[in-house]
Amino acid sequence: MSLIPDKIRSRKLWLSILGVVLPVLGSYLSDEVDLHEALKLSVSAVIAYCISQGYVDGKTMEGWIPAEAEDDEA
Repeated sequence: MSLIPDKIRSRKLWLSILGVVLPVLGSYLSDEVDLHEALKLSVSAVIAYCISQGYVDGKTMEGWIPAEAEDDEA
């Protein structure tokens, strides 16, 4: 199972990276965005990525029974 290469090819990951980098870059290149606000936007992009990836992982594991639970039922 090649989990890491799949994550690297994920559009969600790359959009989240852009969501982290672009506000900070915009803050440095122009005076319209305060650095504090840019950092808040970056953190919110990371949080959104974590929540969405957790949801996708949870849907993937739906119906899966751990090996310990299978032993207890038998």
